[in-house]
Amino acid sequence: MTHPSTHPLTRRTSDDVDAAVATASADSVRSWQELATALSAPDLTELVDAAGSALVAALVGGGALLVAGNGGSAAIASHVAAEFIGKCVQDRAPLPAINLAESLSSITAVANDYGYDQVFARGILAHGRPGDVFLAMTTSGTSPNVLAALDVAAQRGLVTIVLTGAKGEGLHGRADHVLIVPSDQTPRIQEVHMLWAHAWCEAVDALSQP
Repeated sequence: MTHPSTHPLTRRTSDDVDAAVATASADSVRSWQELATALSAPDLTELVDAAGSALVAALVGGGALLVAGNGGSAAIASHVAAEFIGKCVQDRAPLPAINLAESLSSITAVANDYGYDQVFARGILAHGRPGDVFLAMTTSGTSPNVLAALDVAAQRGLVTIVLTGAKGEGLHGRADHVLIVPSDQTPRIQEVHMLWAHAWCEAVDALSQP
């Protein structure tokens, strides 16, 4: 481990900091401008709308939403579940939503006894019912615990939706709805996943109004 006093950051000047921040900000905006065009493609928007309709219809029909992902995707899963339980924009009744990556105790217990590949699959077995929705997020498209959970969810009759990035082409056929962000940049992929989830939550908010 690098000692704090020898960390490369300690040798940077204020000019270095300003330049790095400005470059990163400009690069992020530029990549989003490029990505926005791709996200507007009719083929992709049709898939996104179909997945969203399936998710919202399940909730309207009394189903629950189960969400999972690793790392940053786990944080997004927590955010998504919170907004369905609470609200996105407009007041409404709470909806059943569970982040399967939320409980450290459950995750470590299952990982210790059954293997990390099973941490989400066991959650599906515990909470999932036919007609519920499993929303999975994997930027790489290869997360073993997400893939295992998708298989279990399908076997139990849940609607399965997986959000991934450009490397997730192999997920076709693994879920009812496979949404691929046309990017290999993890930050952009995760930002789009959040964008889609926000849109679906806003749709629920709107439908819940008198």
